[in-house]
Amino acid sequence: MMRSHEVEQPAIVKLPPAGELARLGVLLLAALLLQTLVAPNIRILGASPDFALIIVVAVAMLRGCQVGAAFGFLTGVLVGVALLEPLGMSALVFVVVGYFAGRYAETADVSAPVAPLVGVFAATCVACVMLAMMQYLLERQVPIGFWAARVLVPSLVLNTLLSAVFYLLARRVLRGRGVLRADETA
Repeated sequence: MMRSHEVEQPAIVKLPPAGELARLGVLLLAALLLQTLVAPNIRILGASPDFALIIVVAVAMLRGCQVGAAFGFLTGVLVGVALLEPLGMSALVFVVVGYFAGRYAETADVSAPVAPLVGVFAATCVACVMLAMMQYLLERQVPIGFWAARVLVPSLVLNTLLSAVFYLLARRVLRGRGVLRADETA
């Protein structure tokens, strides 16, 4: 029982080991380069692939919600600055996506081979809707039918198809599956 003059100490956040940070840095650099240099030059079904989103989901599914949210924030800030987007839009979207993809991996059975595809599909839905809402708030309205047919559906198809390759690549870079379940962390 705490006395009134005692202050509860905050929980200490543990950083991953230096080797893990280096591997995450490599993935961050790959996401940044692919999203800024390669993605704008690829148009399939009228949409560009969102490499950064796919890599954020892969890292979150392999390392959990805290690492996923932090990785998403860094990726979003760097991509937003590099692409001259309104500051914070991508960061907010990638934090939300990274956190919930990590929670999905920690709480659900992600041993099925379709788990990364489901994760990227859901993350693309969330990201597209969040970005559309932010664009609406910035008074850049687009008709909903046009947005659904030209942005949402092609992005869903393209990102979901690319997700397996990038998930396996991220798993290879991060050397193994990592902690995927909440009960394994205790």
